[in-house]
Amino acid sequence: MKKSMLILCTVVLMLSACIKFPGEPVVIIRNYKIDFKIGGLNHNVGDPNVGFPTEPIQNFVQQLSIVAYNTQTGAEVARQTQLPGTPNFGQISFELPSGTYNFVAIGSQSEFGINQFYEADKNSPVYSPYAQANFQYWQPSFSSLDKRYKTSDTFFAKQIGIVINKNQTLEVIMERIVGLLNVIVTDRSDYSIEITSELSGFRFDTAVPFSTIENDFSSAVKHSKDGPISFYILKNQTPVNLHLGVGAEPTFQILVAKNKRTTVRVQWETKTYTTTVE
Repeated sequence: MKKSMLILCTVVLMLSACIKFPGEPVVIIRNYKIDFKIGGLNHNVGDPNVGFPTEPIQNFVQQLSIVAYNTQTGAEVARQTQLPGTPNFGQISFELPSGTYNFVAIGSQSEFGINQFYEADKNSPVYSPYAQANFQYWQPSFSSLDKRYKTSDTFFAKQIGIVINKNQTLEVIMERIVGLLNVIVTDRSDYSIEITSELSGFRFDTAVPFSTIENDFSSAVKHSKDGPISFYILKNQTPVNLHLGVGAEPTFQILVAKNKRTTVRVQWETKTYTTTVE
């Protein structure tokens, strides 16, 4: 008898949970489609980041990622990454419920991870709140001290506090966040140049680079026999080290501004140089 009463009470409770009483509001969660129109991309360092390209987006970047965060909580709520071969590269859409969001877009000629850098873990996404979120160029080593120079042409944009309450298209004008360092030696034809102390990551919230490359295994070495020497540089708030020769002591410290071409003309024998910025 007690068992029968227990079963009866359970059934009554379940039914009462399913009954909608008159006057109760019906909550309907609706998602809105958010499309992104990507602009600001160009081929030449120094050109203004304006307008929308007439060329395909994949002519400018090899990876495009867009991430959405809840503005109030900082939590990541959506992410899409496109790589070469992705159908409709450059066309990204989210479906999100009404709310307020931060959107971040990154495009680069080098592939990168979101909140991670060890390439072997690229199929295991890492999610971080907006205040700690970042991108880092993929690296072959799991050690944060052992990183290769991977910087290439890279663009970034963010939009903060965007209210979503309808289907809409967001125009995203991306900004080049790297500069170009050109090195010309005027008194010899055969030489090698090495760059050290470059950075390998970029924080979304503060929009500043981070993560110094400590042991780069001479990955940022270029030789005159291979043509004009140029380096894309992500580090733009403090100088990078320029070495005359592989493994030599740093000879000069050069500040490279983002979206500027910094040309250093060197006299090897006298260890002197002049700099122009365009």
